[in-house]
Amino acid sequence: MAAKYAGDPYSLGVGARALALGGAVIAGPFDGTAAYWNPAGMSRLRDRQVVAMHAETFGSLLNHDFVAFTSTKSDSSSKINAYGFYLYYLGGGGVKLTALGENQRPYVLREESHADLLLAGAVSGKLGARMNYGITARVIYRDLSTESGVGLSADAGILWRARPYATFGLTVTDITTGFIRYSGNTFGTAHTESIYPTVKPGIMVARHYRDFTGHLLMSGDLKFENLKNSAQYWAGALSLDMHYGLEIGYRELLFGRAGFDIGKFTTGVGINFRAFTFDFAYLDHDYLNETLRISAGYRF
Repeated sequence: MAAKYAGDPYSLGVGARALALGGAVIAGPFDGTAAYWNPAGMSRLRDRQVVAMHAETFGSLLNHDFVAFTSTKSDSSSKINAYGFYLYYLGGGGVKLTALGENQRPYVLREESHADLLLAGAVSGKLGARMNYGITARVIYRDLSTESGVGLSADAGILWRARPYATFGLTVTDITTGFIRYSGNTFGTAHTESIYPTVKPGIMVARHYRDFTGHLLMSGDLKFENLKNSAQYWAGALSLDMHYGLEIGYRELLFGRAGFDIGKFTTGVGINFRAFTFDFAYLDHDYLNETLRISAGYRF
């Protein structure tokens, strides 16, 4: 069966740079997290990159971790000139398992944890002087304390550099319609949950002035899950959530960032020091605690 929100644990995004930019990085700028956002962006990187991230999401409600490796050969004429792998983790504790006691009053038996994991591999290449493509295959594991599930999914993306200052991107997550097959330990019968595709168009406009570089970003999440009022904009089964970002860099050393992630304000800073990159991001939320995210990368 298909289910709303089945893929939502994997849609929180990765990387402090991307969060500070409101998650609007479908068309760039890219770093070692490219295989997650748009695998076509791996071809725009140089050399090899390792990146790691940790986030306290919505206060201490969720732990969110990510690690990735990407390798690119920029001078290759092959149709595949980049590849990468990543591991994505989202989990927490405090799941209270209850039973009925005297007078049918519930009581807590124990507390358990929950976790969602993705293990992914991606390839990327060139379709011409100004166009790139990428494909990511993902293995899913979900632990819901009394129930577990495994599944498969795939993402695909393209990039088109229309002008020296303008790049368009498109990512389709779960392009084959992902699935999670549950064990059936809880209800006695196994079942399969499908994950609808999400279409993510994006644009990046880049400008340079003396020692400064600016990026203006916009992207959207088009879903077909009949989300209605839980999305920013909707019509029938179709919904749209928007992302905006602005980055100002000085000599490619120091960066200031701000954005809006589905209407929530984001901001952050970054620094490049030789082969190392350090980023910090903050996301505000009206109803839940704020999210703090840090990430670090190394190029070699």
